[in-house]
Amino acid sequence: MVLLTIIANCIVLALEEHLPNDDKTPLAVQLEETEIYFVVIFLVEALLKIVALGFVLHKGAYLRNIWNIMDFVVVVTGIITMAASSQLDLRTLRAVRVLRPLKLVSGIPSLQVVLKSIIRAMTPLLQVCLLVFFAIIIFAIVGLEFYSGAFKSACFKLGTVGNDEENIYIGDEANIRPCWDKTQNAAGYFDAFKCQENVSECRARWVGPNYGITSFDNIAYAMLTVFQCITMEGWTEVLYYTNDAIGPYINWLYFYPLIILGSFFMLNLVLGVLSGEFAKERLRVENRRSYIKLRRQQQIDMELSGYLEWICKAEEVILNEERTTDEDKLRIMEARKRAATKMKKMGKEPSDENNEDNDDDLLSDINIGSYSLGRSKIQSRKRTGRCAAFWKAEKHFRYSLRRLVKSQPFYWTVIVLVFLNTVCTASEHYGQAEWHEQFLYYTEFVFLGLFIFEMLIKMYGLGIRTYFQSSFNIFDCGVIIVSIIEVIWSYYKDGASFGISTLRALRLLRVFKVTRYWSSLRNLVVSLLSSMRSIVSLLFLLFLFILIFALLGMQLFGGEMNFDDGRPDAHFDTFPIALLTVFQILTGADWNEVMYAGIRAHGIEEGDKTGMFYSIYFIILVVFGNYTLLNVFLAIAVDNLTNAQEMTAAEEEEEVGRKEHLEEVRKDVQNQFTDQSQRNKLEKEVLEEGAAVQAVTVNICPPSPANNEENPKVSNFNYISFSKDSNHQNDLKNNKNTANAVAKKSNISQNEFDNDGLDTENNNKPADSNNSEEDPPPQPPKKEEEEGAFGGPRPMLPYSSMFIFGPKNPIRRFCHFVVNLRYFDLFIMIVICASSFALATEEPVNEKALRNQILNYFDYVFTIVFTIEMILKVIDLGVFLHPGSYCRNLWNILDATVVICALVAFFFQDTASKNLNTIKSMRVLRVLRPLKTINRVPKLKAVFDCVVNSLKNVANILIVYMLFQLIFAVIAVQLFKGKFFYCTDESKSTEEECRGQFFYYEEFEDTPTVQNREWLRHDFHYDNLFEAMLTLFTVTTGEGWPNILHNSMDSTYEDQGPKPGNRMEMAIFYVVFFIVFPFFFVNIFVALIIITFQDQGEAELEDAQLDKNQLSAIDKQCIDFAINARPTSRYMPKNKKTIKYKIWKLVVSTKFEYFVMTLIALNTIVLMMKFSNKTSGDTGQGRGQDFQNNQDQHKYERVLISINIIFTILFTIECVLKLLAFGIKNYFHDPWNVFDFITVVGSIIDVLVNEFGTYNSMFNVGVFRLFRAARLIKLLRQGYTIRLLLWTFLQSFKALPYVCLLILMLFFIFAIIGMQVFGNIKLDSQTDINRHNNFRNFLYALMLLFRCATGENWQAIMMACLSGRPCDPESGLNPPKTCGSSAIAYVYFVSFMFLSSFLMLNLFVAVIMDNFDYLTRDSSILGPHHLDEYVREWAEIDPGATGRINYQDMYEMLKNMEPPVGFGKNCPTKFAYRKLIRMNMPVANDNTVHFTTTLFALIRESLSIKMGPVEEMDKLDDELRELIRKMWPVQARKKKLLNLLVPHNSELNDNHMTVGKIYVGLIIAENWRAYKASQSKMNNLKMVEDKEEVSNHGDTQSADLDPKTATTSV
Repeated sequence: MVLLTIIANCIVLALEEHLPNDDKTPLAVQLEETEIYFVVIFLVEALLKIVALGFVLHKGAYLRNIWNIMDFVVVVTGIITMAASSQLDLRTLRAVRVLRPLKLVSGIPSLQVVLKSIIRAMTPLLQVCLLVFFAIIIFAIVGLEFYSGAFKSACFKLGTVGNDEENIYIGDEANIRPCWDKTQNAAGYFDAFKCQENVSECRARWVGPNYGITSFDNIAYAMLTVFQCITMEGWTEVLYYTNDAIGPYINWLYFYPLIILGSFFMLNLVLGVLSGEFAKERLRVENRRSYIKLRRQQQIDMELSGYLEWICKAEEVILNEERTTDEDKLRIMEARKRAATKMKKMGKEPSDENNEDNDDDLLSDINIGSYSLGRSKIQSRKRTGRCAAFWKAEKHFRYSLRRLVKSQPFYWTVIVLVFLNTVCTASEHYGQAEWHEQFLYYTEFVFLGLFIFEMLIKMYGLGIRTYFQSSFNIFDCGVIIVSIIEVIWSYYKDGASFGISTLRALRLLRVFKVTRYWSSLRNLVVSLLSSMRSIVSLLFLLFLFILIFALLGMQLFGGEMNFDDGRPDAHFDTFPIALLTVFQILTGADWNEVMYAGIRAHGIEEGDKTGMFYSIYFIILVVFGNYTLLNVFLAIAVDNLTNAQEMTAAEEEEEVGRKEHLEEVRKDVQNQFTDQSQRNKLEKEVLEEGAAVQAVTVNICPPSPANNEENPKVSNFNYISFSKDSNHQNDLKNNKNTANAVAKKSNISQNEFDNDGLDTENNNKPADSNNSEEDPPPQPPKKEEEEGAFGGPRPMLPYSSMFIFGPKNPIRRFCHFVVNLRYFDLFIMIVICASSFALATEEPVNEKALRNQILNYFDYVFTIVFTIEMILKVIDLGVFLHPGSYCRNLWNILDATVVICALVAFFFQDTASKNLNTIKSMRVLRVLRPLKTINRVPKLKAVFDCVVNSLKNVANILIVYMLFQLIFAVIAVQLFKGKFFYCTDESKSTEEECRGQFFYYEEFEDTPTVQNREWLRHDFHYDNLFEAMLTLFTVTTGEGWPNILHNSMDSTYEDQGPKPGNRMEMAIFYVVFFIVFPFFFVNIFVALIIITFQDQGEAELEDAQLDKNQLSAIDKQCIDFAINARPTSRYMPKNKKTIKYKIWKLVVSTKFEYFVMTLIALNTIVLMMKFSNKTSGDTGQGRGQDFQNNQDQHKYERVLISINIIFTILFTIECVLKLLAFGIKNYFHDPWNVFDFITVVGSIIDVLVNEFGTYNSMFNVGVFRLFRAARLIKLLRQGYTIRLLLWTFLQSFKALPYVCLLILMLFFIFAIIGMQVFGNIKLDSQTDINRHNNFRNFLYALMLLFRCATGENWQAIMMACLSGRPCDPESGLNPPKTCGSSAIAYVYFVSFMFLSSFLMLNLFVAVIMDNFDYLTRDSSILGPHHLDEYVREWAEIDPGATGRINYQDMYEMLKNMEPPVGFGKNCPTKFAYRKLIRMNMPVANDNTVHFTTTLFALIRESLSIKMGPVEEMDKLDDELRELIRKMWPVQARKKKLLNLLVPHNSELNDNHMTVGKIYVGLIIAENWRAYKASQSKMNNLKMVEDKEEVSNHGDTQSADLDPKTATTSV
């Protein structure tokens, strides 16, 4: 009942429509009357629970449960709302009760996994949030110092008074821009936005962009603006505002690090945390589930065995009784036999349970389940009845149909029909000819009829039960039924089609079955289906989240967003729109615009800043929705792909093992039989046997060449079918394939000569099988492998080059010598860099500029150098025919293409002036030259290989993605074609009406302008398949989709204009699309890249011939730390009586440290107190501020400056004290002290410049303000968790250089192409190619691409680069000629978005997840982040950093350090001794141990790296030494370091003292003492016992003497 009440309450809240000015609809008034009933029901529930459970004091009481606390708050607020007529409507809190059903479903394991993984992730998430919050504060304070009041200036019309936006002159700009105010910024800022002279002047009276919300005027605004930038929504607009206000030269230094650190790093930490927690929680739940299952099974077995034992005993009793007859005994014995047989069968069943319904069952007439009941009578009647002949014929006909359905031609016929059907439906477009329309109309009926016929044949041939066992068949049947309904619907309602029939295109997935991708795709599907519960649970959780926030939004903002300039599309007035608005914010699309409207609705314009508090709603929604819940999708994807890859790898291993076995058998055959005919005969038998083994298939689909359909259960994803006689055609094909494979096997070794990147499998063509066994190709691979090694020169290939130059030819030998010179590659690299620099400095607008002419001559030189390099390599290696030749390497082909195209372009430059675009495009290929560096830098090539492998892995999913995209695009064409037109005059809805002119009122203008009516189409539409796919790709990137959504919902009919909210149901299409694509497919892409990156790291470990169990990534990081770690010095004056010592003691004391930290915290608060009040100061109006005039503002600023001077003096004193205490040399030894010194010097310069300097210099002295905020960073070294996060950040940065280099290379190539193709488009502030955003030079092109990579309105930039754009006047292309190119723009921007957003930038995520796994890993496992504590503790004992301490001090140090680094204070002494014995470091003559040796021994012992029994330790030491030489070759060259890490046996044996020997002695001594103590205790006890015996004996004797006692005792 309570649950129903909650649902009813939510429905009541959802039905309410909010109107402006608290107006209410009649329905809303009626719904309000129900409020009291809900309050009473919830109150009664609460009272009953309080009475039953108690209130709060004892365990299990009402308020001890978090759900009950929530209920209690809701009830109390409801009563307060009813009692008091307060302004705040607290009914909103009742919406939170929707979460209560989670109590009931928390028992569902899948939802439990999702919920628990999020809850368990809260602790590490809070740590990450703390770091992000700290970063936001630092960036906000820097922004406050640099941009405070910068956005207040605007171009006001001359002669106007006041600060209304109507008085601002916009000019050609799209909106109001901040301008450069000479009075505020005395220093000359170049390229800042300047007002038009004699028309307007720059005055600081404007409220600011977005109603003053986007600004750095105080710390709250600054933090909100920084948070908005971190979410990558609207950050470029903020950047452009700062460019207009103070010039574009330094702002990128603020915003680009903000995006890279904030967005790419810190917010991706959330993903790393959630992913780790989800994997752990899933494993935990699975283990628990399997444990419970096993326990239940054991319990059943115990009960069953006990029951059987009881029956057997009863039977024994009955059998032994005399009255039991022989018949009864016989019956019991038979029953026992049957039971034994049944038990045997039960024992065998588990192994065959998945295969009980194989093809044999289908081919024979065995029936399944209840279907077989009663059929025996019917069949006997069929065999003997009057129609026996008919039934026999029917049976033969059915079997022949079954064979037809299972045949290969039928399979391919269906695939071709599906393909033709897809092509027909995809060819539909707007404005198609009448005959095309009729053709599509009739073909739909034809295809529908054919597919119905196919379905009926299958149902008849296979049987209905068997047919519906296949998932694909169920899907086919569903699509056909819906298609029939759709045809009938469109017949009665003309033109209404839903495009459901397009789902048939999914059947094309069956083509995968004939490719090698099938197994990996199948395993992915299996893995996804197994986690479908988690996905459904997450979607349910997401729906609840959206529902709650939609209801909350309706209560907070319902009816409030009605402004003078209209209501925004995203609002909270009605429930459906509120749901869509919350969904839009969740996807991150333009969420800041919704926030601006929400803040504005609650007061921002009149000086009442209460609206700012409502921004908390949007921040919570973004943080918890976008960054937490949606990242769980990715966590699930990563988990599933890991499972799928493990399954695929296991299958591949089995396949390889089977092939190896067949190969061995074939070789045995060859060895035993020399006669060819005998060999062929036996080989055939072997291969038939192999084909039988190969018939083990996993079938998830209907009939295909490789898999049989008849199996009733075979279509379920996890069923395996062992078929023997299933399909003779398929078996023959398998035999043939296997025969070919085995026949080719002998030649594979000869063809594996290509070591330069070509796929060896592709070279194993039938033609290659003619190679004779005497040919020498097996030799070159070894040489090719040798040549890749560092060191000696590469040997010359033993073939003639181009049939002219033999191996001994002097010309070829000379070319070989030159190519292999040590500095040849370096020289080519320098030329490539110079060429790249020349490309970057070209002038794209004016091609005939002097700079371009000079660079052209340089280009001749570069081309000649690369041509000579190509000729030398071709002569040295040969062209193509033999192994290792020039064109067998893909990198060489790339080089040759670039060189040849450059030569062709130069040759035809003067002659072919007509084909100017062709020549230009050929010259653009020069941009590929930097790619030549990849092959020359091994680590860069490794990262590149990782990206290529990611693309290979993503290929099969990409095909499925494209197919789904195609299906959605076809459905969208059928739904929206021709419906995205509109008239510039909104009152006209057709093209015929949209003619003539109309009055247009511009914003802030009183007088209208006359404009021509135009019938236009939206930029993104669905009029044909290509446009539909482009539009949907844009939606996938999450940019601009709210506009497309609202255009779709407003669409009416073909060739008609929009009506607001006409088709609300169209939103379902986009919601489904978002769940399938951005939430799901895109996350699978990202997950694949992450997994590939991690696999690449593991592959590197395997390449070093390491056992993964012996050395994991953590072990590698820890060893790396030990190799590079050095003891840090802590200076201490020797003479304790000097003043220097007293100062030192003060400086290193904890109180002094806390005092400095307090100063920094106070300094931070003072920095946060700064704010700008330019508007009120200039107008003389308060506008709600505390200060009434300019003078008060200056006084306030003066106070802040004075406080800043005081802090600067205090920090200077701290710096001087430390310099006196440590001395100059020791002071600068600590990096933190260096940082302090720079900060203090910078702060002093800042104070001096502010007090005595002038602003007329060219240098921007405001840079010194950075040092004020820099002090905050000192706070970071205090918190342990923060220090860990920072340390890991540095580790991530170490892993990133080559990833960044590859990303930079991608950006470079696209920037140069963009300059060449779009550089001459005219700048227009109304479009997205404007003064801020263009391809005019290399830096601007890079910044534009960086903006696109963050997804910031990239689709608008693409639209601004389409054909027909006006050219820049400087380009010399006069008006008839236009610039831009639609085809190139589409390919350019879509490919860049795919490569950068989906691929390259996700490498950041991969690196972070790799490095930050410790956040979710078991904290008891030693990791590199723990080892910093060891260095600090060592420094306490060894302040001089000698690297040696006494072994007893070392023991105390390890006892004081908590696990996993040390032993811990509670560690038993004997246990600590045993660990030290295993560590066994050498002890020097002065009883000291070494820093590095101790650290490495600690790591080795904790992580069990190459540890074993004592007798094997010498051998394991040698292995570890060899391993370090392989993995750290540079460091291992220092023999001393290697001996420190793994001490030589000579240092541990013979007469040398070691820690192990010392503590073995101590343990022996302790054991001896314990033994002696126990012995003495035993002796004492013995003596006591002896005394007692003596005394007892004496008593007995005395008793014997006394006759009375003796008598008594008797």
